[in-house]
Amino acid sequence: MSEVVSAGDGSQATRPTAQTPPGQLANVNWSAIEGDKDFQELIREKRNFIIPATIFFLVYYFGFLVIVGYFPSLVDVNVIGSINLAYLFALSQFVMAWVIVYLYVRRAGLFDRLAAALVAKVKKGAR
Repeated sequence: MSEVVSAGDGSQATRPTAQTPPGQLANVNWSAIEGDKDFQELIREKRNFIIPATIFFLVYYFGFLVIVGYFPSLVDVNVIGSINLAYLFALSQFVMAWVIVYLYVRRAGLFDRLAAALVAKVKKGAR
């Protein structure tokens, strides 16, 4: 827990309170954790998934809008009866979102293992 206090110059500072909530460590050296190789690996693994997945989805989503806006005759081609490529591409947006969620949930297991190892390491070092 912490409380916000006035620093006297108009700014505010955070000061820890005397009571530490259950399950949290007191006096944690956050700079040391940030520099730890296990923390860096956790951040690297998350970044290696999240950034490419986000870029892929944004390109896929806005690609649909660009194609529909600039090349309407291309997506006006009927595929099944009166269902054209634009409808199929639009519906594929939902499928793609669920695929990305599925892949993230699978990868989150690795994130959880890395985070649990880091927490155990910090708790062991704090005793």
